[in-house]
Amino acid sequence: MTYISVFCFIVSLFLAKFLHKKWLLGVACALCFVYILFLVFDTILLIYLGKHFGFYVVVFIKTSIIGAPISTFARELIILSCVVIGIVLFCVILYQKISPNLSKNFKLAFLFILFLIIAFLTNPLYINAKEFYEIYNPPVAKFKKITYPYLKVPHSKAPKIRKNIVYIYLESYNRDYLNSQVFPNLTPYLSNLDNKIDFTNITQVVDTEFTLKGLFGSHCGINYTYVFGKDKTDKNFSENIKCGSEILKEQGYYLYFMKGADLEFQDTRNFLKHRKYDEMKGKTELLQDGEKSLNAWGVNDDDMLEVAWNDFVRLSKEKDNFLQTLLTISTHAPDGFLSKTCENLPFVSQDGMLRAVQCTDYLVGKFIDKIRLSEFSKNTIIILQNDHPLPYSNSGSVETNPKNSKNIFMILDDSINGTITIDKKGTSFDSFTTVLGYLGILDEMNFGRNLLKVDSMPFENNDEIYQKASRILTEISYDEIENKISH
Repeated sequence: MTYISVFCFIVSLFLAKFLHKKWLLGVACALCFVYILFLVFDTILLIYLGKHFGFYVVVFIKTSIIGAPISTFARELIILSCVVIGIVLFCVILYQKISPNLSKNFKLAFLFILFLIIAFLTNPLYINAKEFYEIYNPPVAKFKKITYPYLKVPHSKAPKIRKNIVYIYLESYNRDYLNSQVFPNLTPYLSNLDNKIDFTNITQVVDTEFTLKGLFGSHCGINYTYVFGKDKTDKNFSENIKCGSEILKEQGYYLYFMKGADLEFQDTRNFLKHRKYDEMKGKTELLQDGEKSLNAWGVNDDDMLEVAWNDFVRLSKEKDNFLQTLLTISTHAPDGFLSKTCENLPFVSQDGMLRAVQCTDYLVGKFIDKIRLSEFSKNTIIILQNDHPLPYSNSGSVETNPKNSKNIFMILDDSINGTITIDKKGTSFDSFTTVLGYLGILDEMNFGRNLLKVDSMPFENNDEIYQKASRILTEISYDEIENKISH
């Protein structure tokens, strides 16, 4: 459709010559400005997000604007400003150089209007804008009928394995990084972990491609459409469903979360409150504990993991059971950040993101080693997972395709003998559910499945069923689901 739109727009430019009044030409130039701006904006979205304009983009921008370091995107903002200025100059020149045709060829003038309208109607920005109405006015009853047969109400039981959990989310990591044939010697620590179950065929579900949605999808086995902090979704958002962290809390686990970035970014603090976390730390809280080295997004991973280690020891001594959830920051787009501890590493690449990947491998690898060498090791399992794949805009610079890349998902436990590799198909919805399954708590949670016992959902990652469930998330009722099953 984009090609048709651009073709019609170019034809309309030639036909603008036949507009017979100067003010009509002025209106035409204004419409040309709007059209080109639409087209450029949509192209930028495709380059950086791999998506046309739509609700996903709006949610991403709205949830990510607070706490985001604008300076890291200075280059892109300057380029965008120059492009807008260029579009304005083009339209001004078009207005000045084209003289109205006094022959008053109304047929050709009409064709200009026709082609310009077709150009707008076939523009991807216009087509995807219609999605908004459908999202804010979903046919709830219809979508429930479609999704309820696959949504599983989580019924937990006492764990067979009662160990502490350190759950590490790696920012924007891809399994490709662990492939020595693609990236030799890039991740010597994480690639060679032992005593683990390694799930090698995990993919990301649609609409979980940025951090908050990635965390939500993993924790809850379902994704969401609504924006945090808006109207009815603020105080009680998603309390109608149950997620992995709440289930662990019911089992007596103390819930702890830490990341280097600000907890206000993407409204992480509200997410943690909804998921019943007891203790949470972000940039502000970490800086209150003492001097820390900073990057544009927050506290560097070396300092964050040092605090995480001290807190791990504290929690191991003080709590009967706990979940310590950590989110790294070094590999955040667009170019990653290098912690001071990594400055003298023998880097295998000069690419900024790959250097950040190697640094994260070193820091997280050393952190895992400290836990496994400690007196608390036998009572601790470690989960390693990426929050989402590398953003689309970075794929070219590091020779990996986020659309085809698999996710990292590993369970590390001293009780596991060697390495167990599971190549069964799974999704990012299945990870936390599988951890609960490993502990013996449950095997099904919303769309999540315990891959150790149950097959994943029989759908592609971008299936409409996931999107439909997302749009009615706050309307989902476990009572309705169970009543349908009982009848």
